[in-house]
Amino acid sequence: MSAGGKDLACLALLTLALLLPFVGKPLHIDDPMYVWTAQHIVQHPLDFYGLSVNWLGAVESMATAQQNPPGVAYWLALVGALFGWSEPALHTGMLVPAVLAVIGVWLLAPRLGAPPALAALSLLAMPGFLVSSTTVMADVSALAFWIWAVLTWVAGLEQRKTGWLVAGALLSSLCIVTKFVGLALIPLLLAYTLAKSRRLEPRFLLLLIPVTVTLTYRARMLSRYGVDPFAAASAFSYFERGKGASVSELPWIGLIFLGGTCLPTLFLSGWIFSRRVLGFSGLFLLVVIGTLLWMQTLGGCPLRPPEGLRWGLVLQLALFTLSGALVFPLALQHLWRRRSAEAILLALWVGGIFVFGSLLNWTTNVRALLPAAPAVAILLAAEAKVLRPRAFGISSGLFAVLGICLLAGLLVAQGDEAFARSAREAAQEIARTHLRVGQRLWYQGAWGFQYYMEREGAKKIDWHHTEAVPGDEMALGSANTVGLFPLPPPIVSLIGDYRFAVPALASTQSSESGAGFYSDLFGPAPYVFGIPPDEIYYVQLFQARFFVRKMMRGTDASE
Repeated sequence: MSAGGKDLACLALLTLALLLPFVGKPLHIDDPMYVWTAQHIVQHPLDFYGLSVNWLGAVESMATAQQNPPGVAYWLALVGALFGWSEPALHTGMLVPAVLAVIGVWLLAPRLGAPPALAALSLLAMPGFLVSSTTVMADVSALAFWIWAVLTWVAGLEQRKTGWLVAGALLSSLCIVTKFVGLALIPLLLAYTLAKSRRLEPRFLLLLIPVTVTLTYRARMLSRYGVDPFAAASAFSYFERGKGASVSELPWIGLIFLGGTCLPTLFLSGWIFSRRVLGFSGLFLLVVIGTLLWMQTLGGCPLRPPEGLRWGLVLQLALFTLSGALVFPLALQHLWRRRSAEAILLALWVGGIFVFGSLLNWTTNVRALLPAAPAVAILLAAEAKVLRPRAFGISSGLFAVLGICLLAGLLVAQGDEAFARSAREAAQEIARTHLRVGQRLWYQGAWGFQYYMEREGAKKIDWHHTEAVPGDEMALGSANTVGLFPLPPPIVSLIGDYRFAVPALASTQSSESGAGFYSDLFGPAPYVFGIPPDEIYYVQLFQARFFVRKMMRGTDASE
């Protein structure tokens, strides 16, 4: 086996070694939506969204509730049909796109002027990539399709082979039907082709393939489910954006999340930038710290609560801000030095995803900014000054720094797993204690808590039609979930609370910690290092008959 082949095999094995410990992770965040869709697809392969779900408090079509296309659900359907629906089986199936993403970066990096092993290791050391690879959501699958679409398109232009260009167009289409962020591939590849060839050519027309696939998917959604997926996603984004950070705070929070997602940018800066740039970076960091110390809140998260200044959160926010801000001089430095179509591709790749993830998406989160990670990894590898090559052609100092980033990513991934386990333990404990024969146990909350409460036999409150009688009980998910609408004391009374520890050294979703990996509505940082607070769940007893219809539109009744 060649040296390159050995490096590639080692990278694939390293990826598996890092992710295999998480195959038992409970379903988490939006994982249940994909699993329920996959289970339906097994029975009705062509009617992918022909099921209903109560996700945010009312029963609705999955076509309306799910804001992403069903691409990854088809993969999960295959995995589930062959190996079952256990968490280990599903997570093992999702190792495939994670490994393909790392291999794709290894193959793409030299075509864009970067050492392949360093680029692939930089991606693997990014906390955003590691954590996202431990879910069954669409993010890493879409990322893998994105990387391979760019790879085959770049190869097609270099070798002037139409077959590779067709493959790039088809892979772009698969990315789009996995996650709508894939639509950005069309203008990105178009701009790269223009920069590469400097003239219009017939091969531009191949990009009509993903356009056609997108329009076909939209037509199918309209004809079968009466839903325009793009109008629905736009309306959802417009409505939800008004709930979080102010417009002026969005770019800053976007930098924080980009920096946390691509943490190696901060640690590798010493191998990339001149002393002058590093000096300005230190000054920038001090200005950011000073600004945070002056501010009362960021994105609605208090920085100066009554108990005192949150120094830990402030310092982490400042470091993440610097990490995210360094991505842009990194891209500009590379563009200035190379002045090539490939440098333009990388700069547009990063800039476009940042604008989408921080300004246009329904919330700022790691999932929206993850598509920028491969480009940042390639930029880091291309600009790093590698001295005294060792294994993988990387110096021992770089290895040590990447190891620190990798450890940080593993701590964040373990924190996310512990958070997911707390929701499953809560559902099991509450159901075991309060679910009795002849008595209904209602609940509120979504994400993994909903999946395991449903599996235990509890029933979710439907704010369009629910009838509870005295003696019924209701569990409330933790404050770090969605879909909670507390009822007043005359209707319910508190009969118990349950605390579940999150044994970890990092929080990914905690309004108390200021961490909002999956949505900045919970905090302005993608994750926060430190011992997470306990997750608290409440159980209430219905004191009176409670009957509700269309409560979310303002009418309800109880007696």
